Amino acid sequence: MNFRIVCCIAMGVFVVHIGVVMLIAQFRPKPHYALPPKPNFTSTATVVTDPQTGEKTTYREITVSTKFAPAPSTPPPVPPQIETATAP
Repeated sequence: MNFRIVCCIAMGVFVVHIGVVMLIAQFRPKPHYALPPKPNFTSTATVVTDPQTGEKTTYREITVSTKFAPAPSTPPPVPPQIETATAP
């Protein structure tokens, strides 16, 4: 057999296998992605104009809210015991 024919047959088998694998991959269920969380920050901007000079000043405020993980509950500390010495 000619070497060129063997290479063409091998390439054809390779391409068919790739096509079958890609076809099977289409039928697998795709993972459901959770929606991204809402942003935990807000920003506001206020523009104030100075009536005497006409200069504009912009005040920007950024607020970030952070939720800490709940800490494990620890028991309250034991109050110290005061020992009284008896007089001889």
